[in-house]
Amino acid sequence: MEIITTLALGNLVSTAISDWIGPVLVGIIATVAVVLLWKRQFAGFLTFAAMAVLAALFVFFGGNLFGKNGNITKAGNDVAKKINAVDLTATTYAEDFLIR
Repeated sequence: MEIITTLALGNLVSTAISDWIGPVLVGIIATVAVVLLWKRQFAGFLTFAAMAVLAALFVFFGGNLFGKNGNITKAGNDVAKKINAVDLTATTYAEDFLIR
């Protein structure tokens, strides 16, 4: 029963992004960009464009980047596996560090 619910929610999220959130985001970005260019605020436009690109990446590619099998998630897991942890209780100097 949980598998069916999860599949339905996954389809709902992808449908909401493709049918509603994506077009609204693109419309807002286009409107603000035109207004900034019309007012000749080029520095504000460049700042807004950079933030708009980041927002679009999160909306349209969030699952691919940060999902369970996302690229950034995999990279983080790979780095975490390579980090060595030091166990102070297994060293000969454990008493010096743990007594204080």
